[in-house]
Formats: sequence, structure tokens, C-alpha cells
Amino acid sequence: MIFFLGLTYFSFLLVHKIAESRSQEAFQVLVDQSLISLDRRFEDYSRLLDGLNGLVVVSDQVTALEMSNYAKALNVNDSMFMLDAIGLATAAPEENGLRGNLFALTDSTSQFRSLPSTLQADRFVVEYIEPLASHQMFLGLDFASKPDLLAIAKKSRDTGQTLIAGHFSDIVPQIGESRPFMLKPIYKSLQNTYLMKPQKDDFIGFAFAVLNVEDFFKGLTTAQGRMIEIQTEFNANTAIDNIKNVPATAIDAPDYGRRQSIEKFGQTFSMSFASTPQFDSIQPFRARWVVLTLGLLITALVSTILRVLIRKNQTIAVTIAQKTRDLETQDKEKRSILENAMLAILSVNKSGEILHANEAALKLLLPLTSQICLSEKTLSELLPDMDLQGVDGWSKLHVTSAIEEAEPLIIEVEKKTWFTAEGEERTTLLMRDITVTERHAKEIVEAEQRWNLALMSVQIGVFDIDLERETSIVSDTWLENMQTEARSGCKNPYQEQMVRMHSDDLVLFKEAEAACIEGRTDRAEVRFRVIVANDEWRWIKSDAVVVERAPDGTALRMLGIQMDVTESFKLERMKRDFVATVSHELRTPLTSIKGALGLLQAQSQAEKPKGSDRLIEIALSNSDRLASLVDDILDMEKMNSGNMNVEVNSFSLNEILSDASRQFETYASQWNVGVEVPKPEVEQMISADKKRVIQVLTNLLSNACKFAHSETIVRLTAEILPTHMKISVSNFGPGIPEEFRSTIFQPFSQADNSDARKRGGTGLGLSISRTLIELMGGTIGFESEPDQETVFWFTCPLTDASEVLAVV
Repeated sequence: MIFFLGLTYFSFLLVHKIAESRSQEAFQVLVDQSLISLDRRFEDYSRLLDGLNGLVVVSDQVTALEMSNYAKALNVNDSMFMLDAIGLATAAPEENGLRGNLFALTDSTSQFRSLPSTLQADRFVVEYIEPLASHQMFLGLDFASKPDLLAIAKKSRDTGQTLIAGHFSDIVPQIGESRPFMLKPIYKSLQNTYLMKPQKDDFIGFAFAVLNVEDFFKGLTTAQGRMIEIQTEFNANTAIDNIKNVPATAIDAPDYGRRQSIEKFGQTFSMSFASTPQFDSIQPFRARWVVLTLGLLITALVSTILRVLIRKNQTIAVTIAQKTRDLETQDKEKRSILENAMLAILSVNKSGEILHANEAALKLLLPLTSQICLSEKTLSELLPDMDLQGVDGWSKLHVTSAIEEAEPLIIEVEKKTWFTAEGEERTTLLMRDITVTERHAKEIVEAEQRWNLALMSVQIGVFDIDLERETSIVSDTWLENMQTEARSGCKNPYQEQMVRMHSDDLVLFKEAEAACIEGRTDRAEVRFRVIVANDEWRWIKSDAVVVERAPDGTALRMLGIQMDVTESFKLERMKRDFVATVSHELRTPLTSIKGALGLLQAQSQAEKPKGSDRLIEIALSNSDRLASLVDDILDMEKMNSGNMNVEVNSFSLNEILSDASRQFETYASQWNVGVEVPKPEVEQMISADKKRVIQVLTNLLSNACKFAHSETIVRLTAEILPTHMKISVSNFGPGIPEEFRSTIFQPFSQADNSDARKRGGTGLGLSISRTLIELMGGTIGFESEPDQETVFWFTCPLTDASEVLAVV
């Protein structure tokens, strides 16, 4: 009896030990996953700063817009990054007392340019930070004001390492919380970033990130908070205060715990891991009590079946030993799978028999076999090109499925060999399906070929100029457009076109090209003439951009296209000539007609036939309408040819509003509407062409009267803006149809309905008005709702935005 009681107690301890061991291993898995996730988070921040480093180095001019777009692309405020901000800190120059390093603002666009100033070796100043709205207080922060921060910054600069500068709650007290700096040095050349001993002369500044420590250690794994709690202490290598625990949740006597220190970017983090009650509750500790109960029951019966139990105990001992070895082997396999949980994983023995496949592997290999279970398959059946005897490493396999309708796969495989506790060889295969990636690469090549064919079909010639070596490459279509042939040994065929270029166009061509190369314009767009066979002049349209510049801004490479636009140019010129000729020819007879009608109207009543007054009035009205149409067409011709001019002067806005009110009272009465012009509270001078402003007001008021509901009011108002005067014309009518709004300012554009046709109009007024307003430095627009108020408005620059005199 004592023997069996002891055996029962031994079984109780053994089961307890096994359960405890598995629980410890499960807890260690959670700890390892948390550390791996933390490593990836640090790597993400380092790559983020690498991107900002590259932006500074490769950009000849870093603008505020580029920095803002970079921050928006990163979505800095997204909680997955746990970042407060990113920015640039640069070495301060010694001369001229400038704050900053190698960059200075050049104009209102916030572009940076290089300054040939001497840098101070021990001063670094925050030049830019995003998002700016919530971190503006960091701008101008001098690292020298905090010795600990300066020391880490200098170490980062001298070693080229990315370092964390600890917690400085007193750097910017407005923040209210401590924020560590993650500093990455920037050098003039990307190659210097990876030098073993970076040169100080190549140093530009720092790309830095402000980390949100409160959230930094949260969300490392999905099990955090449920199965495991993490507390962290941050011990800086310099005199930096310790941060408070993260998270600040109390841990009540956990059953499992571990403390570990890690070093990242020059700082030491002490991490404490503890299990949660939920983790403790699911551990298999009840099994020991079950074993103890069964042992006691067996002991009660052992007196009658002692011999049988002895034999069974011997069998059980052998089984337990075998099961223990099996558990150890399975445990190693599972650990290998857990380390690569995002990849498809196969475990095979030395002969290629598949021992285990995770869910990702089943999904990957399912198109290759109709069997869901792979245990009956061998590796040679699934991946016939895989060499198990070869060295470990990556390889690419092209696999054809045995299933007819299945798509062939391209699989990237990494082979890892290991051994079990018994010394048996095992191989783990980490697999990734790259079929889509390879297909996309092929599609890109095919798309490039299609683009080349498309360019050839539309006769677009392409040229590529190496400005540094003064060589060029041109396409076959370019040669066809220029009606020339490629000559062997010619290194710069693009330059040869200038010999055949018209002398009047050559100057404009060189000016446009020089402006683009020097960076004064974004593109070099110009039309020019070249002489071809039979002394024929052909019009060529050229559009080029600089696609590569040196660090100092020197243009290195230019790409562009050229098209033969001779026929379209001729058609365009014929159209303009026709419109101008017809319009001018109409003016003379119209003037004569209006003069004759005026003489008839001036005659005495006795001399006129009965009813002639009405006929003369109709003739005069239609001749005025036709004259207005001719004026509009001439204005359109001037705008298309670039000959529309405005004479900007300073004049009183109140004078124009009063004149418009008086002039349109009679016109408004024809449509049974009233005109209301509230008197402005201030007298304001605007800078514009008075004649053209009246022309715009005439167009807007006539439209408002024609399309207003009967017995409603058309209002003409003015509003003072900081630099402009906003003038609005509003009415109550049917509103502007939704489908007509996008084309309302285009020439000859009208709402296609019976009401618009009944009220007449050429569709040129709004197009001319927009061109005139833009020429005078203003803008024009409208707001409209169906059967509600419709408002058309335009702006004119104020003569002096700081002078607004009250009317006495």
C-alpha cells in the first residue's frame, strides 16, 4: 500500500511538473513574441527616419510642402506608430547670426537652399517639425540648452548611429509629458550614411522622431493585456530621469514572470513580464488533482489486483517515456513554426516525408493537390525541383499543378535543417507565393511595350538628353517627325535640329529650355518651325522636363516629347482668321443700320407711317443685340490669340455699384424684377480696369434679371476681404442644373432647356467674364441650389488692403 501511495504521489508530482513546464514554455512564447514585435517597432521607426534622410539628401530643394506630404504619407498621427512628430534638426552656422544649418528660407514658398556658411560643431537647432500645428514650440529648439541631449546628438553625428536621446520633460514644458528623441544623422551623400567613420564635414543635420512613450510599449501583441502584462523602465546612459511604468496597470501576484533588459539605439530598457489571471486560469493544473484522485482509487483496489497493477505500471512507465520524447520533438517543431507564423511552413524528415504543415502551407499548396491533408504526400510530389540535400538558403521554384484548371505557381522557399532530441534530421521549409509579384513585373514590361507602340501610333517623338555629357537619345518617331535619319557616330541628334530651326523661333526655344534647366520653370514648352525637304516649314510642339539634378541643383538629365502640329496649327489659324474677318466685316453694316434706324426714330411723329415706332424699336433692339454678339466674338478672338489687354487703375467701387443700379432699373422692369444695391458702409478703392469691371457686372446682372422669378429682387452687394473686394450678384430663380455646372464658364455653353432658349443668349458672357477677372488678378465663381437663391461672385484686388475709410 505504501508503495502505491508513493507511486500516486510521484505521478501527482510528474503531471504537475509537465503542466508547469508547458505553462512556462507558453509564457516564454508570449515573451518572445513581445520582444520580436518590439524589435520590429524600433526597425519601423529607423526606416521612417531613413526615408526622411533620403528625402533631404536627394532633394536639391526641400520645401514645406514636401515635408508636409511626407508626414501625411506616413500618417504620423496614426496610433500604430506611437509618434508625436517627425522633423529636421540641423547644425547652426556661425556667420551672419543665422539660426539653422545648411538651409535657409528663400521666399514665401518655404523652399530651402544651400548656404556656404561655416557650421558650429556643437550646436544643433530644430528647423522643421510635422505636424506643425501641435508642435510649433519645438521650432528653434537648440540642443545645446540640454547637455544630455547634446551629448547623445554629438555621439550620433560622430558614429553615424541612430540613437535615442532619453526623456527630457523640461525641453519644452508646454507638452506636459516627457518625450524621447530618436536621432538619425544626415550626411551630404547617402553613401556616407553607411561609412564606418563618417566625416564631420559631410554632416548636415538630424532627422528625428518624437516618440510617444505612454503608448510605445502598448499593443506589442494581441495577447498583451489579456494573457501577459508588460512593465518597462527606461535607463538612459546619460543623466536622464527614469520614466514612469508603462502601462500603469497593477499586477496582482502573477504565477509567471520574467525580467529582461534589452539595449536599443544606445539606451537600455528593463522589461518586466507577468502573466494575467486569465492566463493562469487556463493552465492545466487541474490534471494533477485528477491524477491524485485516480491514484487513491487505484490504491484502494490494489490489494485485490496487485499483480495486475504491477504489470500495468511497467507498461505505463514505458509509454510515458516514449510520450515524453515525442512531446520534446513536437515542441521543437512548434517553436520553429511560431518563429515564422506569417509564412507557409512545412516540416519534413530526411527522406522527404511531410511531417507537419501549418495553415498557411495548406492554403499555398492546396492548388497543387486535391487532398487537404498533406501527411500522405512526399515533398518530391509537391515540389519536385526542391533539393533537400543542398545547402540551406533561399531558392525560387516554378511549380505546375497536377490539377488541370489550377494556375502554375512561383514559390520562394527558404530551407532550414535541424535535428530532434534523438538526433534525427529534420528540414523546415519557409515558403512564400510570389506568383502575383512575378506576374506584375511581367505586366509592367508588357505595359512599357504597349506605351511605346501607342507613342508610335500617335506620332509622338521622345528624346532623352544627358546634359552633363552633352549626348542625347531620340526615338524612331522623333526622327520621322523631324523628317531626318539617324546618322552613325552622331552622339547628340537632338542638338542638330537647331540648325534647321527658324531663326525667329530659335531664341524662344533656347530661352524656354534654359529656364527649365536653371529651375526657373517646371517645363520647357514651346512651338517652333523646322525646314524639311522641298523648303517646307513644319511646326513642331516640344514639351520637356528636367528629371535629374545634382545635389547642388545642376540639371543632369532632361526628358521630353515632340509632335508635328503643322496641320492643327494651320486649322487653328484659319479658324481665328475666319472669326476675326467675319466679326470685323459685320461691324460696318451694323453701324450703318443702327445709324439709319436712329435717324428714322428721330423724325417727327407726323412724318412717320402709322405703327413705324414699334418696328423701329424692334430693329434697334435686334441691331444692339447683334452688335453685342459681334463684340463678344471679337473678345473671344482676342483671348484665344493672347491679345486681350486690361488697363488696371485705381477707382471707387461705390461709383460702379451706383451706376450699375441706375442702368439696370429699366432692363429689370422688362422682366418684372427689382434691383437692390445696398450702400456699402465704407468707401473702398480697387485696382482693376473700370471698363472691364462694368462689362462683367453687365453680364452677371443681365443673366440674373433674365433667370429670376417674376416679382423678385436681384441684389448687388460688396464685401471687403483682407486683400480683395468680393462683389456678388444674387437672384431667386430655377437655379443652375447640376449637369451644366461643370461647363458653365466654357465658351458657347448654355443650359439646354426651353427656358434658357426662350430667354436667349450666346453663351459667351461668362467665359469672357472669367478671363477678364483673372487678367485683373481676381477669381470668379457661383453657388446655386434648385429653386433657391443663386449667387455669382468675383473678386478684385484692393488698392491698399490696410486703408478702409469709414463714410462720414
